[in-house]
Amino acid sequence: MAFKSLTDSLRKVTDRLEDYGLSMAEYYRLRLFKSAMKGAVALVHLLVYGSLFLFVLLFLSIGGAFWLGTFFEHVYVGFLLIGAFYGIILIFMFVFGRKIIEHKILYKFSGVLYDEDDLSPRKAAENEIIEFGETLEDEAIRNKADFPN
Repeated sequence: MAFKSLTDSLRKVTDRLEDYGLSMAEYYRLRLFKSAMKGAVALVHLLVYGSLFLFVLLFLSIGGAFWLGTFFEHVYVGFLLIGAFYGIILIFMFVFGRKIIEHKILYKFSGVLYDEDDLSPRKAAENEIIEFGETLEDEAIRNKADFPN
C-alpha cells in the first residue's frame, strides 16, 4: 500500500515537472513573441517618423539654400553653405555623438524588450515551487486522512 502511494506521488511529481517545463517553454515563447512585436512596432514607427522628418528637413534645406542664394546673389552659394552646415553637424556627430546615440538606443530598446510588469524567470519559478509545495502538503494531509496510523 505504501509502495503504491509512493509511486503515485512520484508519478504526480513527474507530471507536475513536465507541466512546469511546458508552461515555462510557453512563457518564454510568448515573451519572445511580445518582445519581437514591440521591436517591430518600434522599427515601423522609426521608419515612418524618420522618413517624414527627412522630407521636412529636405524641403527646409532646399528653401534655406534658395533663400541664402538670393541673399548672396548666387544660388550655388546657398547650397554650399547648407551642405557645409550639415557636414559640420556630421563631424560633430562622429566625434561626440556616437556614445550618446548608442546609449539612447540601448536604453530605448531595453525598455521595449523588458517590461517592469513581467515576472522575472526566477520569480516565476519561485512562485511555481511555492504552489507545488502547497499541492504536496495538501496531498500529504489527504493521504494521512485516508490512512490513519
